This record gives sequence, structure tokens and C-alpha cells, in this order.
Amino acid sequence: MNRLLSFLEYRPRLRNILSFCFSLIVMLLIGVGKVTAQDLNSSTLDLVANLWMLIAGSLVFFMNAGFAMLETGFCRTNNATNVLAKNLIVFCVSALAYWMFGFGLMFGDTSEVGNSFSGGTGFFLEILTPNNQYIQFQKLWPGRSIATLFFFQLTFAGTAATIVSGAVAERVKFWAFLLFSFFLVAFSYSLTGHWIWSSEGWLYNLFKFRDFAGSTVVHSVGGMAGLVGAWLLKPRDGRFGYNCKTDCYEEKERGNFAPHQLGFATLGCLIIWLGWFGFNGGSAVNLDDVPMAITTTMIAAAAGGVLALILNPLIGRKASLSTIINGILGGLVGITASSGYVNIRSAIIIGGISGIIVLLGEEFLIKTKVIDDPVGAIPVHLFCGFWGTIAVGFFSNKDAGEFANGLTQDSPISQVAFQFFGWIVVMAFTFIFSLILWLIIGNLLYYTQVIVLRQKNPQVNFSPVIRSQSFNVSDLFSLVWSRGREGIRVSLSEELTGSDGVFSD
Repeated sequence: MNRLLSFLEYRPRLRNILSFCFSLIVMLLIGVGKVTAQDLNSSTLDLVANLWMLIAGSLVFFMNAGFAMLETGFCRTNNATNVLAKNLIVFCVSALAYWMFGFGLMFGDTSEVGNSFSGGTGFFLEILTPNNQYIQFQKLWPGRSIATLFFFQLTFAGTAATIVSGAVAERVKFWAFLLFSFFLVAFSYSLTGHWIWSSEGWLYNLFKFRDFAGSTVVHSVGGMAGLVGAWLLKPRDGRFGYNCKTDCYEEKERGNFAPHQLGFATLGCLIIWLGWFGFNGGSAVNLDDVPMAITTTMIAAAAGGVLALILNPLIGRKASLSTIINGILGGLVGITASSGYVNIRSAIIIGGISGIIVLLGEEFLIKTKVIDDPVGAIPVHLFCGFWGTIAVGFFSNKDAGEFANGLTQDSPISQVAFQFFGWIVVMAFTFIFSLILWLIIGNLLYYTQVIVLRQKNPQVNFSPVIRSQSFNVSDLFSLVWSRGREGIRVSLSEELTGSDGVFSD
């Protein structure tokens, strides 16, 4: 009773405090709405720009929690531990790789040893000592510090690597995934990012290729790297009738591969959706354009979820929660390349078509029975990334503030052609790089395991690597291919128990 009386006595004070806070928030919002760049001096404007970019980068970083929940929810329960472990450690690996090599290759100045193909300075970044290795990059982002820019771009690089984990989930070895993520971020992602996002990049200058926040640079690159990995790994045992023991396909599918924790997947979708406001909103050079980028992002995601739900029965499938989730994510990927260039009506069209592409893409992968993508990463990130990249040419509005940052003033068809060519070039490079890297890592892990087994049991007779009498180039390629595939995939027993060779459920 005493506690109740105390609370009743305190309640007027609490009400007054809450009223004051609410009034203060309203005043701040009204004030921010009225403030323009002309009302602020340069130092204050720079402070706000840096602060917003740090907040936006934090939102993008928080997307990792969403990806972890999403993948855990879409995968089988016994794989929860290794899926979570990969999503947690991949950002650690990506951060180090980007600090060591990626940021310099992507945005380092080209005046000394760099060129339009790659940056040449700024490796192993040190922010406490003065450096003039990113002058061209800072010209693109006036007022932002190098530390702010590095942090923001680092979160993007980590997202590209995280996309891969969804496509290869449940059957890739832990160390194979970590090694691949390191080299993908350190070199492949950063090189293609330089071509598009650096003012010295050849696609940026020569072909006027534009990707506002990363439909190609981040999502298509991650989707293509995941596609190559999933192709090499082949389906999970029983999926599409694939028999891992015999490496053959049977008539019927064995096992239950439906999502088992849709609550986690839904939470993950909402977290990713929230983080995307930082993804696209933080990519606006001018603070005045941030609200537009965030608004078009929200609307496109909504359109993608609704269209995917409505049209799902037209392809003979029942409406499902997973359909809504991937439709929303597809809309987010689709609008990423143009969120700073388009109006709301265009955003609805881009997002809605993205939702349809997700549906058709998932159905295509199921019909072909070649690519097993447990979370739908390839339709969402690769297919919708392509559409979002092309949509820049179709829907960009020359009245948009961010448009002044370099889109071609020619006809939309010219921009579409530039976008298409640039996307094809980046995907071809990513495909070749990823294929070679997966095979190198696979062979390295395979023969390392052979050496360890020989040391443990010298009496075991291993077949020779190459038989000299029948050796030719095709035999060598076949050997590298088979050993590479075997080296990156977990054993059948580990797959069935939900282990990836390191973690178990």
C-alpha cells in the first residue's frame, strides 16, 4: 500500500517529465525540419554529417543481427549453432580484411601506384596520424572524416560477406567459409567497388555506371559469390533427391527442409528492414536528400512484400510467411541502387517488381534442382540486385538532389545500357574470382586433412594424387574440381547432425 501511495504521489512529476521530453522532441523535429544547409555554418554541418553517417553505419552493422536471425530461422534447427557462429565471426574477419587491404584498394588515391582498376594507397589504415591517401574519396564526401567513412564502408563490406553465408548454409565447412570471406572482402569486393564508387573507377567515369547504395557493389557481388559456392557444394543431402553418398539424384526428395523457426526469421526481417534505412539513408551525400532515400526505401520494401504475397498463388504456391519476408527483402535490394534518384511512385514499381522477381527466382531454383539456397539469398540479392541496377536507368529523376552526382544526361536507354554492361562485367569478375578461390581453399583444406590423417595413421593407404601414365590436363582439372568440392563441404555425418566440422548443435 505504501508503494502504491508513493507511486500515486510521484505520478504527477512523472507526467510532467514525460510531457517536457515529448515537447522537446517535437521542438527538435520541427527545428530540424526547418533547418537547411544554408542555416548552418560549415563546422556545424560537418559535425551533423559525420554524426548521421556514424548512426547510419551503426544501423547497417545491426543488420548482422537480422541476418543471423533470418538464416537461423530459415535453416533446420540442428544447424542453429553453426549458422549463428558463422554470422558472428564473418564480420570480425571482414573487418580485418577491409582494414588491411580492402579500404585502400577501394578508395585509396590512384596518383602514385593506383589506377582506374584499383586504389593504390592507404593499406593498414591508421587514423591517428595525418595522411593524404584518400583525397579523392573525401572530395566525394565533403566534411566527413576518414574514420567516419572507413567505419561506414566497413559495415557495407561485412554485409557482402554475410550474404554468402545464407546461400551455402548447412553444408559448408567453417574454415572454408572464413577463408573465402576474408579474400572476398579484401580483394574481389573492394576491386569492383573501386570501379563503381571511386571517382577514379573506370565504370564510374567511362560508362557513368551508378549504384547509389550497393545493389551491384554489395548485394549482387554477395549473391554471385554465394551462387558459385552453392553450385560447387551441391544440394543438402536429400534436397531435390540429391544423395550425398553417391553424388547422384534420386526421384524423390528426402527430409523436411521447410523453415523451422519463422519467428526468428520474421524478427530478422524487421531488423534488416530497420538497418536498411542506414544503408540507403547514409549513402546520401547531401543531408537534405536523406529523408527521400529513407522514404523510397520504406515504400519499396512494402510494395515488395505485398506483391509477393498477392501473386504467390499465381505460380501454384500457397501464401506463406517466408514469401512475405523475402518479398520485403527483395524490395529493399531492388531500391538500393536508386533510392536517392527516384520518387515514391517509381519506388513502388521497383519494389513490386522485385517481389515478383523473388517469387520467380525461387521457383526457378526449385525447378532446376541444381542450386540449393536455404534462405533465398540468390533470388533476393543477385536477381533483385540486377533489377535494381537496371532500374536506375528507367526511373531516375533528374530533379533528385543526388542525381547531380553524375548520372548521364542522355536518354534513359543509354543509362540502362551502361548499367547492364557494368553489372555483367562485375558479375563475370566475381564469378571467376569466386570459383578459383573456392577451389583453391577446397584443395588446401582437403590435402591438409590428408596430411593430418597420414600422421595419425601412417598405415592407411591413400590413392596417389596423379597417375603418371594417364596424366593429362583434363585429369588435373577433374582432380582439382573434385578435391575442391570435397574440401569445402562437411562430411555426411556432420551434415546430418548439424555440425560444420567445428561447431555442433
